[in-house]
Amino acid sequence: MMQYLWMFLAGLIAFTKGRGILRWVLAAYVFSFFAPAVLAFLPMKTEKYMEREARVMDWAEGQVTKKEVQDINTVDDLFKQLETK
Repeated sequence: MMQYLWMFLAGLIAFTKGRGILRWVLAAYVFSFFAPAVLAFLPMKTEKYMEREARVMDWAEGQVTKKEVQDINTVDDLFKQLETK
């Protein structure tokens, strides 16, 4: 059970540091606690982190937009929604 915790922690740290997630999860599977410990001290790859953050933000905005406009079929529906806000 602890091995899965280390794997999850390694994936989470790798995601926030801009590192390869699958690589570090596999390393945590093999090396257990040592993989997230080493990963915590590695420097952040800012360009990869910024690219990943932009993709996540685009996905989240798309989800919010889908939810907001699912009940809008005509222009009149749009105006009714804008009037209530």
